[in-house]
Amino acid sequence: MNNLKAIFFDADDTLLDFDEHEKQALIYLCDRIGVSYKDEYQGIFGPLDLHLWANASYNGIPVPVADIATYRFQILFELIGAEYDDYAAANALFMEELKKQTALTKNAEKITEYLHNKGLLLCVVTNGLIELQKPRVLNGKVGKFISYVIVSEEVKAHKPSPLIFRALLDRLSLTSNDVVMIGDSLAKDIQGAQNAGIKTIWYNPKRAENETNIIPDFEVNDLLQIASII
Repeated sequence: MNNLKAIFFDADDTLLDFDEHEKQALIYLCDRIGVSYKDEYQGIFGPLDLHLWANASYNGIPVPVADIATYRFQILFELIGAEYDDYAAANALFMEELKKQTALTKNAEKITEYLHNKGLLLCVVTNGLIELQKPRVLNGKVGKFISYVIVSEEVKAHKPSPLIFRALLDRLSLTSNDVVMIGDSLAKDIQGAQNAGIKTIWYNPKRAENETNIIPDFEVNDLLQIASII
């Protein structure tokens, strides 16, 4: 891949180990409210959280987006039998700890250092909240190699919308031919980048079958394999 000037990375599950971040935040929350943490709690909370944000409903009942942050803890506590009903406080405790997490995926630090040393501009394109996404990227071991983090909240556009990619290209005075996008989500990262005319590398560590019609330009199972492409 010739004449690249920048690399766009996804954050969660590409550079950041979100499962570990979520686990540590749940452990912290349980400790603060006097509940003995069990690993099964993350197995309940993770899918519940994803479903609520994706569908704004629970068991067929609509849930206002503004209420999801607290409602998810109401349901979690009901399911695990926790006697705690200050769901806003629970959400605040969870978010307080989540934003401190910086655990990385396998070889994330090595590949970002390698690409940085090649003179490439490394950026992160992520959905989510500014207060949550930026510190988790920039305060960790990859932070020193990342030049720019753009978050959907600040541009009012979520991947797979091409708008978030175009906003970053404009800020960097680059064209779509100058960059490649690396991410784990076919629907958000790969389709979104393709919508903006950007070449893509699908990070697929679990070797999942691609059962979509979204075809990345390249696929890797280990981030270090990117070095042989770029």
